[in-house]
This record gives sequence, C-alpha cells and structure tokens, in this order.
Amino acid sequence: MIENEKATGPEIEEACDIETLRQALDKETEKAEKYLASWQRSQADFSNYKRNTEQEKKDVTSCANSALICNLLPVMDDLERAFASIPPEISESSWTEGIKLIYNKLKTIMETQGLTEIRAEGEPFDPHLHEAVMQQEGEEGIVIQEVQKGYKLKDKLIRPCMVTVGQGKKEKKKGRSIQKEE
Repeated sequence: MIENEKATGPEIEEACDIETLRQALDKETEKAEKYLASWQRSQADFSNYKRNTEQEKKDVTSCANSALICNLLPVMDDLERAFASIPPEISESSWTEGIKLIYNKLKTIMETQGLTEIRAEGEPFDPHLHEAVMQQEGEEGIVIQEVQKGYKLKDKLIRPCMVTVGQGKKEKKKGRSIQKEE
C-alpha cells in the first residue's frame, strides 16, 4: 500500500500543479482580455476624437467664412445702390467700368465660397427666406418688391430677403375700402 500511496502522491501533486497552472492561465487570460478590451476602447475613443476634431475645424472655418461674408454683404449692397444711381453721362466711363469689374470680382469670390442670392420678387412669401417689411396692394401672399437682397451660404440662410408682400386688391364701395381676394 505504501507503493500505491507513493504512486498517488506525485500524481496528486502533479494534478494540483496542473490545476494551479490552469487557474493562473485563466487569470492571465482574463487580464489579457481586459487589456485588449481597454485597448480597443482607447482606439475607438481616439478615432472619435480625431473625427470630432476634424468636424470642429470645419465648423470653425465655416463660421469664420460666414462671419466674413456677412460683413461684406453691406459693401455689396452699397455698390449695387451706387451703380443704380450713376448719372448717365458717366455710366460708360472707364472709371465706372473699373468699379463694376471690382464688384463682379467680389461677387464671384463670394459665390465660389457658396454664397447664393435668394430669389424673391414674384415668388410666394416664405417666412423661412423672406422678412416682410411692408404690405401693398397686389397679389395676396406674393412678394411684389424686394427691399433688400437675401442670401444663403451653402444652403444655410445668412440673411433673409426684406420684401413687400401683396395683400390683395382693394375696391372702393360707397366711400369705404374693402379687400377683395383674387
């Protein structure tokens, strides 16, 4: 029996060692899985950070472009008003033509940045694009006059059109005014 005990003793020790090794392996495998999951989360976080940073850069650039263009719109308005009031005797002068060329360059640059004029006159009034400053006799709900041009920058409204909107036709009956819809 002593031989059997001796034979079982090393086997028991060996079994214990194998079990201990398996437990250690399981612990190390668990640690490795945690490290891998942590590394994967860090990689995903870094990718998200890079994407968010790029988007923020684009937003800042877009905002800066938008602010600059908004500041230049009154200059364009002033030039357009100046062209409309040029006396006929100097309208064909080289100086006037030079100023018109400068205006056209400015307009082209702004258009290449994504600036587009909003069409207003003759269009149905749209409160998302137009700002009604006055109503006059005319076709109801239709823009009859553009007071100030409106603009979009890459499909984003940066300045609404200031417009006069038609309120229908007025007819006089027995000394008093009533509205007649068309």
